Amino acid sequence: MWYILYMNKDVIYVEPEDDITDIILKIENSKEKIVALVPPKKAGVFRSVVNIKLIAKSGKTADKKIVLVTVDPSIVRLAAAAKLPVTKNLQTAPSVPEVSEEPEALKAESLVEESDGEVETEEDVEELLGEDEDDDSEDDEEKEKADEEKKGSKAKDEKDQDEEDGEEKPAKKKAEKPTKNRGKFAEWFSAHKKLVIFGGIGVLGLIVFLVWAFAIAPAVTVTVGVKATSNNFSEAVSFTSNMNEESASEGKFYLEEKKIEDIKEVEFEATGKKNVGEKASGEIYVYYYFPIDGDGGEIPVNSGTTFTINGLSYVSGKSVTIQWDGDLDTLSKDCENYTDKASLKNSGCMVSKKIEVTATEPGSKYNIGVEKSGWTTVAPVGVYSDKAMSGGTDAEITVVQQSDIDKAKEQLAVADENANKQKLLEGISENSLVIDSSFSQTTGEAISTPGVGEEVKSGEKAKLKAVTTSSIKILDKTKVEEFIAKKAELKENQEIYEVKNPFIENFSQTTGGYTGKLKTTYLTGPKVTVSSIVELVKGKGIGDAQHALKDIDGIADVRIQGSYPWVMSVPGDTNKINVNIEVKDQNGDSVKIDTDKDTEKVEEKTEGEEKSNDSKE
Repeated sequence: MWYILYMNKDVIYVEPEDDITDIILKIENSKEKIVALVPPKKAGVFRSVVNIKLIAKSGKTADKKIVLVTVDPSIVRLAAAAKLPVTKNLQTAPSVPEVSEEPEALKAESLVEESDGEVETEEDVEELLGEDEDDDSEDDEEKEKADEEKKGSKAKDEKDQDEEDGEEKPAKKKAEKPTKNRGKFAEWFSAHKKLVIFGGIGVLGLIVFLVWAFAIAPAVTVTVGVKATSNNFSEAVSFTSNMNEESASEGKFYLEEKKIEDIKEVEFEATGKKNVGEKASGEIYVYYYFPIDGDGGEIPVNSGTTFTINGLSYVSGKSVTIQWDGDLDTLSKDCENYTDKASLKNSGCMVSKKIEVTATEPGSKYNIGVEKSGWTTVAPVGVYSDKAMSGGTDAEITVVQQSDIDKAKEQLAVADENANKQKLLEGISENSLVIDSSFSQTTGEAISTPGVGEEVKSGEKAKLKAVTTSSIKILDKTKVEEFIAKKAELKENQEIYEVKNPFIENFSQTTGGYTGKLKTTYLTGPKVTVSSIVELVKGKGIGDAQHALKDIDGIADVRIQGSYPWVMSVPGDTNKINVNIEVKDQNGDSVKIDTDKDTEKVEEKTEGEEKSNDSKE
């Protein structure tokens, strides 16, 4: 059926200079399943039966169908011997030529013609073909088996012949003995193959388990219990705002101030009331009595002069002047109270002026009738009215008054004080000691909206806004703890585990800075670290390691637990030693301590030793 697919073929025109290797490479590189080879007119490579077989074998290896396009009788005969299809042209269906009796010249032909770049021997043929090693091994096994059968048959015949002749051949018997032993071992191995395989696997597994159990798996967990001692601390200290004056060892610490500013706003109720209605207005008369025995004079009444009656005030709109020239001949004309000259001797000559006035505030209450008396003013004149005041109306609104602002300021001063303090503390690191009593909060100038006397609309509230500054003073906690450690005067093998919440009491300002009392409690105990414990116990038996740890003053309890029941000693590998240090105070509460504070020093030392060793090398 593959001939039907002949139309989908790859045509390779072989050049005269191409050798068998080039042709095979072209076949292998072809992408089509059918490859048509067109030999040149003079192609010595196609006149060798070995080369034809190589072409056929390469096609089989590459899973391709090879077709020779030629009418050359010698090539056709060789193709028939190799069972290669041949066609006379590319349009004709290919077929395998019939094998005819090969001429003597073909039979006598060497496997490979002597030409440059072609195969020389059968070994070269096998190498180029890349024959399957499994086929070769099977052929070799069959060949060896046949040889052994022949040798066995021959040896048997020789043995029978020797027995007939009564002669022995020791050399041959010695040669046959090991062959016989090998055969028995092969038979035994064949019969017990599974036993041998599973036995070998079991032995290997046992070895792996022993290596794991005694070399890899062993590890221990060391738990050390330490009881800490509580101590009280109280020392008078001082503070300075000048960093250069600090002397922590003597109890004088640099005082740093932390500040935050925030714009605060509070709402408040306006309680002021204001009448914004119309103001009443009218006319009044101001008058003065000039002595008749004098020279007359002038009495000015300035604009803005206030006139009051029954608690209601009115203001003049413009200035007027009351005057008399002192002429006695014109008394009847100038004096409003003239009846006769004798009547004026006691009262004097009264002269008056009319003035327009307006109420100082809106309101209907300023609408009053004629008031002949009762008026007061700062001016040295008398006052009366002969007409009523009118035009005053009422229209009351709510306004901000100063007392409202003063009250809101107090609220603003304490508004969000706790929130501001918390916000301030959040920005301070854990390595700082906060002096809680130094916290303060100040409020700047407050601005009211609306302002004093301005209206607050119905349903709304007035607002007061100001900048609030919060501040607190802090110390370097590390230096405080160093001061405590110095004052504690610990023994060489003791250390401070924890300083519990140090604080400053009686903090106050003096002429030279600030003073106070540093108070706290601290826990002490033996110096123990993970690395020191590991170095002490590694490589020792569990019992010896426990005794070594219990000998340390201050260690109350030691527990060493192996990772498996057969682990009876502490590994020498420090990575397989896990250490837990449990510190408890006198109340039985756990205390967290830094159990690896010497790790960095150890690492630095190790790095230094490595560098030293490298330099020596």
